[in-house]
Amino acid sequence: MTDEITAFVAVLRDERGLAVNTCASYRRDLVRAAAFFERQGITDWQGVDRYAVLDFLTAQQEGGKSVATINRLISSLRQFFRYLVRRQYLQVNPMETIDHRPAGPTTQPPVVLDEDEVERLLAVPNTTTPLGIRDRAILELLDATGMRVTELATLPLAALHLDIRFAQLQGSGQHERMVPLSRPAVHWLRCYLKSVRPELVDGKQSAVFLNAHGRPLSRQGIWKNFKQWVQAAGITKPVAPQTFRYTLAVQMLSRGASGQVVQEMLGYTELRMLRPYLKVTPQDLTRTYEKYHPRA
Repeated sequence: MTDEITAFVAVLRDERGLAVNTCASYRRDLVRAAAFFERQGITDWQGVDRYAVLDFLTAQQEGGKSVATINRLISSLRQFFRYLVRRQYLQVNPMETIDHRPAGPTTQPPVVLDEDEVERLLAVPNTTTPLGIRDRAILELLDATGMRVTELATLPLAALHLDIRFAQLQGSGQHERMVPLSRPAVHWLRCYLKSVRPELVDGKQSAVFLNAHGRPLSRQGIWKNFKQWVQAAGITKPVAPQTFRYTLAVQMLSRGASGQVVQEMLGYTELRMLRPYLKVTPQDLTRTYEKYHPRA
């Protein structure tokens, strides 16, 4: 993937006459993106679709990058993919429908679901059908762990430890973490693995979740299905798979969970974007003061 970056930067420098520092900035942005995609198993730019880009941008946001930095990354990727399309290396520009993020005080915190919306969403799949059982297992796993779409799509069978109710996840930066599983998640995973997956699998597939043709369920497939589930649940909020991450974090923090534990469980670099939800009341201050101050 570095060859295309080098060629693009050369065009910026030699044909467009951009400054050295500007060219270096483009290179840094694109190398960062390429490194992320390669960690997700994408080895060339033809394998990068809209959903892979959204995963990358979400990871940057969760890593604490500012809106200005994310918008610069979007601009760099947009110019780069336009170049690849013009050179006929790609047929479709995955950046066409990805907009810059709003900046300033109008920036909204992430959307989260309330408990009723979560229950409605979990109830959408028709669990009398094989794919309905698979879909319920997916939703329960998202609700239990808050895992990223890429982590879900690439989750191998060996990562599930249902006997001890844990999943072994590998997020961005090759950071590995153990995440607890809820009892409903374990139940539906067992149903899927016992009665559905063996009927779907085509050859030796290590991925947990498979499509109707027995191949690994792609990020694009997960996004498409999720959109249909949200619609069927009658949820009108702008919801995406990562909404489960934000919802889980907010629910746990609001119930008194340690920020450090939530951060480790979800693989966050920091919890900056969830701060608007974490309002401290006078009662919270009093309880914390009395519990932890040695002479309270």
